[in-house]
Amino acid sequence: NEMFLDSSSLRSSVVSHAKHLNVTPISKRAARAKLDLTLTPIGTPPTLIIEKNAKFTSSIDGVKYTFATTKSVSIPRSVAGTYVSTGVELIEGRTLNKRFTVNTSDLTQQFIIPNSDIDTSTIKINIQTSAGDSSVETFINASSRDINTIKSNEKVFWIEEIEGQEYEIIFGDGSVGKQIVDGNIIFVDYLVTSGSLANDCRTFLAIGTVAGLDSSQYVITTNTIANGGSEIQTIESLKFLAPKLYSAQKRACTKEDYKAILLEQRPDIESITVYGGEDADPVQYGKVFIAAKPNGNNIYSTSTKESIKESILKKLNIVTVQPEIIDPIFFYVLIDSVINYDPVSNLTDSSTLKININTSIQNYFQNNLEKFDQKFRYSQLVQDIDNTDSSIRNNKTSIKYRQRLTPVNLGESQTFVVNFNNELTMGSFTSDSFVGSDGFTYSLIDDKLGSIKTARTTDGVVDVPAVYLTQVNGTQVQGTIDYTTGKITLNSLRVMSIVTGESFVRITVTPTTNNNDVTPLREQILTYDVNEIDAIAISMVSETII
Repeated sequence: NEMFLDSSSLRSSVVSHAKHLNVTPISKRAARAKLDLTLTPIGTPPTLIIEKNAKFTSSIDGVKYTFATTKSVSIPRSVAGTYVSTGVELIEGRTLNKRFTVNTSDLTQQFIIPNSDIDTSTIKINIQTSAGDSSVETFINASSRDINTIKSNEKVFWIEEIEGQEYEIIFGDGSVGKQIVDGNIIFVDYLVTSGSLANDCRTFLAIGTVAGLDSSQYVITTNTIANGGSEIQTIESLKFLAPKLYSAQKRACTKEDYKAILLEQRPDIESITVYGGEDADPVQYGKVFIAAKPNGNNIYSTSTKESIKESILKKLNIVTVQPEIIDPIFFYVLIDSVINYDPVSNLTDSSTLKININTSIQNYFQNNLEKFDQKFRYSQLVQDIDNTDSSIRNNKTSIKYRQRLTPVNLGESQTFVVNFNNELTMGSFTSDSFVGSDGFTYSLIDDKLGSIKTARTTDGVVDVPAVYLTQVNGTQVQGTIDYTTGKITLNSLRVMSIVTGESFVRITVTPTTNNNDVTPLREQILTYDVNEIDAIAISMVSETII
């Protein structure tokens, strides 16, 4: 069956073969966000209630998206007399419903939801006994359950994708799951969503009142921007994941199990890597570390990581192993390329050629890096640059590495450990300027002897002669740098403010050999930042050959 899956080309065929492996394609998933609300009602009611499905709106590039609360939220009056609710969850989309009446004499009857944009995880089913009996039972989704554990009277249903990317609801047969009977009335509620298009919604406005209050009586603050939205699973993804999910058998024992399960449950994950605590630095036995990168160069919020651990890993993880979800570490590669070209054979002007070379470099990063376990290949980059145009004679390309240090709290001392995993040039370590504890502006530099010092700067340039910040221990040494391994340690670095206005301090180093490949470690990802001026520097040199 797995062999047929690999050779299938039609979606209906891939879905059918995956079904034999007990794998259902992932539908669209709705983006979710969290809000903090401060409400100021007239009077002092003991409790305010934000109803389920309270509507909010947000927009991206002029396109509006509607969000709604996922549950009712009760906000009691605090001792201080305030009404504050944090982490109110919203989900993007609109709720629709469908009704079916069971007719057992119709052997062809199917219960199909006629919409390809639904988020199947939001499906809710209630079944009324009959038109004359209003008693209602709630059925739950059993798609993630082991079928051998489902009893004959359990009220469950399954979801299967059919042709046209629509979904059919399947009920039990009386042996596995409760069987529906003639005259039952099935009520299906589900959410139609915009999927990934609503990701990154940041500002929200209420539609109508909130807990009965108008806009002058509440303040909305975004706790977590919209994330997690994704499109329906592609056939390429289904071909890749189905055999791995079948191998995992709904339990996380190996690294590949963790990857397959999380990629299935969180389709917004763009890249993931998993390693055991024995491979961590320092070693931490009894743990498994999961680094997940959502779509784009982003990280998951703390609340999202906790939700993944509780809602997914806790159910499937081995009891004796503790999973830890960690953030990816982004290492930025800076490119400086000198291009020798023949203006005679160049069919465009030098400015257009320069733009095309910049595009080639960006395409290299996007196609070959920006995910876990992807290595920077110097020779491939310079070849891509040369192949941009036949008028290019050669290129002399050098690289630097950059990392961002983000203080947890400004003004507090913090230790940073960075491993560039490459041999570094002595004296090449530099950083952005920041304000030190004495009010002066400083940058970090190395002394070519393995020590890092904090040197005073004026307008971003190190003063001459150099003036170093004295540390608490009486020395001028802020940290150490191992030029052989590329490991950097900064001890008790205290940043009062950052001159660039960013939330991070950039540190930059130069490798000893510019044509080296770079291999990222564990949770490291090699990338670039198109918004940084020095991310890609290109110099054009005209070279006419007669």
